[in-house]
Amino acid sequence: MEGDLPLITSDEYRLLETYCQKRRKPQTRLRQSACMYSFDAGDEKFSDVAEKLTQIVDNGLLDEELLQPVDRRLNADEGIEADSGDKDVDQDVIEKLVDLLKKSGDNLNEKILSNHELKGYLQRTFSYDVFKKLTKTFITSVVQGGSKREEIALAFEVTSRLKALDLQPMNRAMGYGAQYLQEYFAPWVKQHGGWEKAFEDDDDEEVH
Repeated sequence: MEGDLPLITSDEYRLLETYCQKRRKPQTRLRQSACMYSFDAGDEKFSDVAEKLTQIVDNGLLDEELLQPVDRRLNADEGIEADSGDKDVDQDVIEKLVDLLKKSGDNLNEKILSNHELKGYLQRTFSYDVFKKLTKTFITSVVQGGSKREEIALAFEVTSRLKALDLQPMNRAMGYGAQYLQEYFAPWVKQHGGWEKAFEDDDDEEVH
């Protein structure tokens, strides 16, 4: 697993771990976190940032009465339709998973495990490409033209929900989440002075 060390020790991974700890339900405290490594998950350096991210998500973004089923036209507009050569990405299944990830909350694990199609798909094909399609579809179906902070917060939230699933491949979700954050949001975070400064005030000015 030496190839994973740069991700595991990255700021993105450590911040994801802190976020997951804040999202963890009391009844799951005895479950060993798959993303524990050689540092404290509640790293104080990222505690304030993780708290800001949870506040953004909890500020109405995922209110069930406001959520709509995934619109495939939005996916096409965002360029996230499955490539014909990508055998691991089934857009229909991705959309079903995203709808569950958005709405199921505490019942998510039960609903995924009881659905043989979705459970089997994740067990067979969970890869970074699948994670990327799930996350992009999740974000674009919740916010269209939202702020960069909202998109980042939703990437953290979908990662935490996938990691909480009681399926073996989900222990990869943290690494995939860190990779996704580095690929899509690192330039914005860097331009804003790093994670702490990027989320230290209410300035929503975007950098494209």
